[in-house]
Amino acid sequence: MDAELKKRVDVIVGLSRLAGGILILIGCLLVFFFAQAALDPNAVIEVNGIPTKEKSTKISAVLFACLFPISGLFLAFAPSKLIDKLAAKIITRLS
Repeated sequence: MDAELKKRVDVIVGLSRLAGGILILIGCLLVFFFAQAALDPNAVIEVNGIPTKEKSTKISAVLFACLFPISGLFLAFAPSKLIDKLAAKIITRLS
């Protein structure tokens, strides 16, 4: 790997770690609020512009929100070798 590619890979890895941390924080907040709504029978969430109180819709929202912290954990704590290889492949293909 040449020096220019190594610089770009390091920037991509750093940004992915930062994005992972942000996804963890935002995802945990989303899960927290949607879990509260799912446990409250009177809570209303809006899906496609339609207010609903259905329990299954609320549970689906919680499960969807769980994807954010899970993907954030992968980005933040994946081994550096894995992210380095992936970033190098993406950079070489795009340039």
